[in-house]
Amino acid sequence: MEVDEHVHTLTESFEPFAPKACPSNQLLDCIHFDERDPIQNRRPYLDKLIANARANPLTVLAATDGSVPQSNQYQAASAAIIYKGHRKLERTRYVSGRVTAPDAELNAISCAVHLAVKQANCQHIMVFTDSMGSARRAVDPSIHSGQAFSLSVCHALQEWFEADDLRCITFVYVPSALRWDIHGEVHKYVTELKVRVGRHKTDNSLDVLHSQAVHSSLDAWGSMFQDHTYRGSEFLELQQPDGRPIQPSYLNGGPWLSTFGHSITEFARVCWCITGHMPIGAYYHHFKINEPHGCTCGAALQSHQHILFHCHDRYSVHYPCFLVDIASFLKYNPTAFGFNRDPSGVR
Repeated sequence: MEVDEHVHTLTESFEPFAPKACPSNQLLDCIHFDERDPIQNRRPYLDKLIANARANPLTVLAATDGSVPQSNQYQAASAAIIYKGHRKLERTRYVSGRVTAPDAELNAISCAVHLAVKQANCQHIMVFTDSMGSARRAVDPSIHSGQAFSLSVCHALQEWFEADDLRCITFVYVPSALRWDIHGEVHKYVTELKVRVGRHKTDNSLDVLHSQAVHSSLDAWGSMFQDHTYRGSEFLELQQPDGRPIQPSYLNGGPWLSTFGHSITEFARVCWCITGHMPIGAYYHHFKINEPHGCTCGAALQSHQHILFHCHDRYSVHYPCFLVDIASFLKYNPTAFGFNRDPSGVR
């Protein structure tokens, strides 16, 4: 299989001591973010907002969007459309290389700002975007993926603001699913652009290389986790609700910590239960500890599999397959997998 040598090459540069790294108060005071009630239906509010903006001859409207195809064969794309009233002034779209969705959105916002500040008789720019994170990053000159675009935006806005004290810019949140008005138009416009990754050098942002490294690490972690010598021969295999085995992940602390992380004592017992490192017969037998190896029910070896699935003497049987089943089992068996000398089962 032929490998593109440019996949892991960072092509963007950074300026740690850029003059715009400390934006003036004037720049910050003239920038507004409108994302009120983001979880509610924004369509009526947006309809009223754009109607008022179109009625103002000194307001320029900009719709921006980025698109990152699911297939690695295609490059990301960015687009911007500029309006004054109902009249379309300009529109543009272009490939952004191998970048993340926030990068593509940032590129689109940068393009829109540069087009908008060039328009005559404009005191207010309204940028409609579905990525408020990228909008904030667009006016953040510190080091981050796409910093060059942010520095360019800050420079363009600084000059534009200095020419008229009444000028300002507002970034307005538009849920992508609405396919609303001019934002729906720019979304259709950008997603129609399909450009394959060629043999020539392709732009790669810091975020996309970080994302590739994370996915590569997760793939390697998942493969290693299949080896019982890596995860531990006694590791209890549990399922996801769809029936697939639980795989390790860093997201939200991983599946185990995100489920039980609210309680230190409960999570300690869960860890002992899942890993097999707990004060029970099988553990004593393995490490040659002078404690009973059998179960009170008469079984020769008290393993965690025996406790969870077979023992009818001391424990309530719940046949756990999922993490929530483990939680239920521990609730009804508060001393299971714990130290007998502590009433709570935890020492």
